[in-house]
Amino acid sequence: MPMSFIEPSYPADTEVAQLRTAELFGMAAFRLWAAPYLNPDTDHPDWRLGFAAAGIGCGGLGGFDTLMLLLSSAASRPLEARCLHCTGLSRDEGLFLQLISHLQQGRADLAAAVLGQWLPPAAVRVALEPAEALAEAMAGAGLVMPRRRALDATDQVLHSLHGGPQLVWVH
Repeated sequence: MPMSFIEPSYPADTEVAQLRTAELFGMAAFRLWAAPYLNPDTDHPDWRLGFAAAGIGCGGLGGFDTLMLLLSSAASRPLEARCLHCTGLSRDEGLFLQLISHLQQGRADLAAAVLGQWLPPAAVRVALEPAEALAEAMAGAGLVMPRRRALDATDQVLHSLHGGPQLVWVH
């Protein structure tokens, strides 16, 4: 499997109501970090307050901010983030959760494949360190991502028949 493709564990539009606490935290952090870029004319809650409330210190906070800056500046395409009140995950929000899950399971190889969805190989190597710091800090705060399975065999056949991932509109 090429480094730039990995089957998603969270298909686009996965219902937020199906997510567990660690996943909700990761999704909320992703959305809150992106919110000022999506809607710059509105005031938004500070994503750092959630990290403080969860007991995630400077290492995790810095890892998250650095990772998001890398993803937003070096990615081969714009990140897909949903508004704060949307009830479904975007493809990139799901990939972000999958990234953290793989790192918490000690699977840096799979995490690198997820990062390869966004970044060129040299940037993947750079992004792994802050992503690992975030994953470790989240786990240390009791925010451990559950294991989610990738697409089942039927979905994989349909996925390949329809030419791969579909575009998700950002709103």
